[in-house]
Amino acid sequence: MFSLIGIELSFSLLLFFSFFVMSLMMVYLCLNNVCYIFSWELFSCMSGGVSFDLLLDWVSCSFSGLVCFISGCVMVFSLSYMKGDMNSFRFTIMVMLFVLSMNFLIFIPSLVSLLLGWDGLGLVSFCLVIYYQNNKSLAAGMLTVLMNRVGDCFILASISVLLVLGHWNVLCFWNFMGFELVNFFIMIAGMTKSAQIPFSSWLPAAMAAPTPVSALVHSSTLVTAGVYLFIRFFNYLIVYYWFSIFMFYISIMTTIMSGICALYEYDMKKIIALSTLSQLGVMMMSLSLNMPMMALFHLYTHAMFKALLFMCGGNIIHCFMGSQDMRQINNVSNMLPVTCMFLNVSNMALCGMPFLAGFYSKDLIIEGLVTGGVNFFMVLLGLVGVCLTVLYSLRFSFYIIWGNEGFEPYVNVSDNDVNMVFPMSMLVLGALWGGWFFQSMFSMFEMNIYMPVFMKLIVPFLIIFSLILSIGFWDKGIVSFKLNVLTYINSSMWFMSSFICYPSLSGFKELSNMSLKAVDMGWFEILGGQGVFNLNKFFFFVFEHWLMLAINCYLILFVCFVICV
Repeated sequence: MFSLIGIELSFSLLLFFSFFVMSLMMVYLCLNNVCYIFSWELFSCMSGGVSFDLLLDWVSCSFSGLVCFISGCVMVFSLSYMKGDMNSFRFTIMVMLFVLSMNFLIFIPSLVSLLLGWDGLGLVSFCLVIYYQNNKSLAAGMLTVLMNRVGDCFILASISVLLVLGHWNVLCFWNFMGFELVNFFIMIAGMTKSAQIPFSSWLPAAMAAPTPVSALVHSSTLVTAGVYLFIRFFNYLIVYYWFSIFMFYISIMTTIMSGICALYEYDMKKIIALSTLSQLGVMMMSLSLNMPMMALFHLYTHAMFKALLFMCGGNIIHCFMGSQDMRQINNVSNMLPVTCMFLNVSNMALCGMPFLAGFYSKDLIIEGLVTGGVNFFMVLLGLVGVCLTVLYSLRFSFYIIWGNEGFEPYVNVSDNDVNMVFPMSMLVLGALWGGWFFQSMFSMFEMNIYMPVFMKLIVPFLIIFSLILSIGFWDKGIVSFKLNVLTYINSSMWFMSSFICYPSLSGFKELSNMSLKAVDMGWFEILGGQGVFNLNKFFFFVFEHWLMLAINCYLILFVCFVICV
């Protein structure tokens, strides 16, 4: 046990040291306004060559530093959360592989070598989702990995199309006849990784993983990989007019759908997962409004308070014997005051309360939406998304923190565990001042938006209005939605798993079985291994027959010659 704790602490110190190194490198690159590319050619064939590239610029170093910082906090948090687990060493190794895959994705600009991190994230996430090894975890893991394999296939298809260029460096592409198809493939791959409609159903299903993994996945690793890919390819994607239009409608639909579904959910982790989906829609909306740096800014601030929110929820789950149903967890404020304080800070940052981390990025994106020349109906839907964020966040707080006292007695429920309070204390600094720090650090995160006063006050007014509406809905007995058709539809995420995921996966399964029987077990067997074996067998049989005949004839002639002589 002591050796295992020592290994986890060593990995935590390694991650914090990596954060320190990446921070120094980021400062150096920003002050000198430079970037470095390292390239090792692995092999070349005719006019094409495959190389392993590394890109060091302020974006990659800052993002890697953020990932290492949050991962270090998660590893410290896991010391207590995974205490007593028989397979905690395997869990630690998989988390480190997960972080390593994300760093490969961040630093590699070559589309071929990018698969090392892209596929690594999908494979390790599957292993982490099925960590508890039951039927529910296996179903969630299969849904997660198969939906992510759709994006992997589109990445492979884009690699095959880009073969005509002779290289796969994302910094040196140029326009050619099939480049629009490549951009379409990249867009679909990013949508699957960031769980945009219609690929959203795997995100809440991935909550079957342990809570520290959820804190890592939903803050800075797996789900942000698609947004990061879009930021890297933005200069190529924005050339085509259909990208902005298509992604704008998809992002608005994702934000609205996740916000409505969160109002009907009672699982703590799924509510936080749906809030992640809502904020991913905001990042995609920023990209469609031609604001990639604002999307990156919101990605950074969102990572800080979302990791904190998951850790607060994980501490509550850990103290309440693994219970995740909000109806069974009440009056936490008296038992876990420090956790509740951190939970309120992260919830307020998620809602975009002034001068918290989410305010600096989210407010700019909403103002860009209002002044972006978009039609009134879509602006209205975007503002409704802001209201829904406040509604489900306050509903979460009313149930968990200020609800009535529970029926089950819980003992030893306290905030005395240093391994849980320390990482939350580190992340709450980012939730409080992370937005101000990032905006002061990077000039690219600043925008001058000129608008009338009444338009400027729209977002604060909507937040205050949603607060009042939330108090009216959830206070004094906690109003609950009745179990009806609307509740059933929203609690199942608009039947996306039933109508989109499973039919398409079953169709691919039938096609694969037909291909297996007709091609692999059919023509490939006839023309391949079995065919060559049977052909060789026939030729050897013929040769053996004629060879024995020739030998017999030779022996007869030899005997006749001997007799005659």
